[in-house]
Amino acid sequence: MVQNFQYAKKEICFMITRLKRIRTLCLFLFLPLFGLNTVTIKVYHVFESFGTETQELKYSTIINYNKRGLITDSTIYSHDIPLSKKYIYIKGENEGLQLQRTYDKEVILSYRFEYDNLKRKTSTSLFGSNDSIYWKEHYKYDDNNYLYKLIRFDPNKAINPEMIEGLENGEMIWAEKYLYFEDGNGFEHRELYNNYCLTITSYDFDSLKTPVKRKEYFDPSVIFQTIYFHNPNGDLTHETTSGYLGASLGSKTYEYDSYNRKTKETVYNEKGELIKTYNTVIDDENHVFYDYYSDSLVNFLAIKETRLNNKGRIFIEAILDGQDRLLEKNVFYYDENERIVEVKKYDMIRKNVSEDYEIPVQVHTYEYD
Repeated sequence: MVQNFQYAKKEICFMITRLKRIRTLCLFLFLPLFGLNTVTIKVYHVFESFGTETQELKYSTIINYNKRGLITDSTIYSHDIPLSKKYIYIKGENEGLQLQRTYDKEVILSYRFEYDNLKRKTSTSLFGSNDSIYWKEHYKYDDNNYLYKLIRFDPNKAINPEMIEGLENGEMIWAEKYLYFEDGNGFEHRELYNNYCLTITSYDFDSLKTPVKRKEYFDPSVIFQTIYFHNPNGDLTHETTSGYLGASLGSKTYEYDSYNRKTKETVYNEKGELIKTYNTVIDDENHVFYDYYSDSLVNFLAIKETRLNNKGRIFIEAILDGQDRLLEKNVFYYDENERIVEVKKYDMIRKNVSEDYEIPVQVHTYEYD
């Protein structure tokens, strides 16, 4: 029983991480971007001690926009760095000396984004606290403007520098080279990113002169590469991911209803074996949809219930385990411009441990400039 609970807890944590990413994405999609300069997201931990509620600022994120309404960078700060401390005298019911701390903020991570003339994101870079780069992602689009490739690599580990001739300042986002073999029986396809050759794919021609892939090389700096496939409606149908030196990391498939809403996501491991399934059931009449998360044996691990308000915005998210026990509840609040201004996260597990522990335990606030 304990093992099953721990496994379910791990899966639920993974699911909650997915929800946070989706929530952030929804924020960016719903914002009236033009005329917006920055958005500041603050995360407070809320707790009660002797009947007094305290909010401690733990993290903040500052998101900057350019004049085209596109996000240029996003920096995450920690506010747990002690700056000073002193004792102060408190009057009233809890009269006495109390320790008061002042905290400074420190950069944890910083994301920087680049776009092309069509406002398509072309790269994302992740930097650490000392402005050292952790990784960089590049995105490629097909003729229908659908994303078809994402590649992430560590520039510090790239070993195959290769420049493109004719560039004035030596800067280059990505490029492709086709080198044909002298015997005319095939060619080599090279993909260059930031003046490094990250992938090399060799092809042979068959009897009909159709290219047949023979082998593929990944630079050691490549963390992973994902290829995306879409149907004629533009819906993402499946994706495949390769990691270090081209080794498979698994794949995903997607299904949709007649309204092009995603209703199923299936996850496979590197051997093509089913490991997880995410099913979505949509109740249009009551403005509710349910996400069911199950393992390869179709055992329910968690359920997410999402309720929308009368304007189609997310109002409440409830996360339950496989036995329908409420684990977390998130409530969303909006301003008069329909922008999200606050999210309250209620930790129901912690509440069940002690009835004296008040909730919510986290409050996310959004400030717009």
